[in-house]
Parts: sequence; structure tokens; C-alpha cells
Amino acid sequence: MTRMDSKVYLQVASHAQQNSANLVLKVLETLCFNVKVESVFPSCLDIEKQFDLYLICAKGAPWNDMLPSTLMELATKQNVLVYNAEKENICEQLLLLANVKGVFYQDDTPDLLFKGIQKVLNNELWFKRGEICHAFSSLLAAQPKRKQCQGKSDVLDKLTNRERTIIRLISQGAQNKDVAEQLHISDHTVKTHLYSAFRKTKARNRIELVNWAQQFLPASIKGGIDISHQS
Repeated sequence: MTRMDSKVYLQVASHAQQNSANLVLKVLETLCFNVKVESVFPSCLDIEKQFDLYLICAKGAPWNDMLPSTLMELATKQNVLVYNAEKENICEQLLLLANVKGVFYQDDTPDLLFKGIQKVLNNELWFKRGEICHAFSSLLAAQPKRKQCQGKSDVLDKLTNRERTIIRLISQGAQNKDVAEQLHISDHTVKTHLYSAFRKTKARNRIELVNWAQQFLPASIKGGIDISHQS
């Protein structure tokens, strides 16, 4: 496949913020890619419109603690790059474990964008080497726990309906305050249920809880939430 044949989906946070994607667009055009610019998040169910690469805008996205299920689902099926990220709002290890291929930050130069896009299209990753090592170590450490989870039905039985609901919302990218508002409970009550869920699932943090949910509660995290970040 030639570059002219390569199709790229460039998602912008909103039409009003499209100027922030102009640098990425210019790099893609320099690479002679066929680029489609959209403000909507791509549907991974739309098999009629497959692209070789999806670039998803992370401007203003709080993805240092949790990723939206729509992004994770897309990344399991397609080549996904995150761009326009803010360093304080991004966890590279979380992106790696979700099968995202790389991340570009707001202050990255055109040369870095050019090099990173080429790397990803050559089936390589575009992350800091240290983050790749950390993610690999996390996967290795999780293997014994997965073997211990053979009794998943026992764990599911121990979870209350409220705990399952909160796990589902957290897995969809909701923060504690979002969960509290949706369920009409206090932040403290949300934290209490979360701590109980951590103990029952043996998850040490929210990332491990989401990984557990992806493995044992797949039907609960299909819905996803809107990940556009319009002001």
C-alpha cells in the first residue's frame, strides 16, 4: 500500500478547536495521506469506513487516571494514536495497556509528529521507553493474579449491585463526582463502595479495577461515554 492509499481519520475535539489540529493535519498531508477530519468520535462498528490510522484528540481530556471505553474498544481493533495531549493529564502506561499505539503532546515538533506517525504505520510504538518497560512489568505482575481469578463467579457474587454499577461507570471513564451525581449519593459513599470493590476484586487501584472489569464484566462496559471535550 502506498502513502496515497493510506486513509487516516483525524478526530478533533470540536469544529471550534480545529485550529489546534492544523499542525497534525499538515504533517499528514506532507506524508501524502488521505485524511478525513471529523469532530465526532469514530464508530468502530462502522466496518464500511475502515482507516489505516485513527488520531484522537486528547485536548482537555483527563486521561491520567481512566480511559473512556469507546477509546479502549477502538484501540483493540484499529491503529490509534492520541495527539494534542497535556502531560499532566495523560498516563502513557494506561494508553499502552489499552493497545493505543502512541501519544503526541501539545508541544511536540512537526519532526516528532512526522517520525512517530511513520513508526506506528510500520507497526512500532511511539511511547517513552521507560513507560513501555513499566507497562510490560505490570502485565507480567498481573499474570499470577489472573490465574487466581478462576473463581470469578465467586467474586461476582460477592459484589453488590451498587458496587457493580459503580465499577461499570468507572470503567466508562466516570470520575467519583460523576458517579455520585448519577447515582444521587455522596462522594464519600462512592469511595466506600470503591474501596469495597478493590478489596473483593483484589485490585490495587482504578487501573487494575478497570482491567478486571474488562475481563469479567465485558457486557457492563460496552456503552461508553462521550469523550469529546467541548468547551
